[in-house]
Amino acid sequence: MKRLVCVGVAVVVAGCGGSTIDGGQLEEEVREDAESAGLVLDAVECPSPDVDEGDTFSCTVTVKGEERPLEIRQRNDEGNVEYDLGPLLTSSAGSDAGGDEASVRSTVDAVRGDITALCDFATPRFRRELAKAENCAKAVLAEYDKLIGGDYQVSIDEDAAAASDGTRTVALERRPDGSWLITDVR
Repeated sequence: MKRLVCVGVAVVVAGCGGSTIDGGQLEEEVREDAESAGLVLDAVECPSPDVDEGDTFSCTVTVKGEERPLEIRQRNDEGNVEYDLGPLLTSSAGSDAGGDEASVRSTVDAVRGDITALCDFATPRFRRELAKAENCAKAVLAEYDKLIGGDYQVSIDEDAAAASDGTRTVALERRPDGSWLITDVR
């Protein structure tokens, strides 16, 4: 999935008549665009380079604890830039089974440690289903005493996964950034 984003950012006039791109504003734009694409960024750090049409520079974007470069191209001398979020949407770990299982277990274990975290690790649709027009955490506490107990098995099929202790099953789906969210508990 290629996602090319073109944005205008503030230009700051520096001493001696030069202009620079506002790195702080660009960081916010990148963060918002990534969120719109379903990607949660841990951090974004962008420099404030001189404005120069056609020049490129890199921001450092942290996704799931991994720092990655995001190339920014200056479209003109007015602070308009473009960048492609596509490479950030692909996990560098690929789809190796061991990494996927560890990621699924990490999600399940986070909710096992605090059942109210189910609201944070649920897909938007499942979160709405859980909340039923009230506070999600209160609804989860009223519905569940625990997610799954003791030992559990994980199965993964492409972008779908399940964790089961034999009594209850947690269904998950892979997000574009490679993380897993819970879609159902039955």
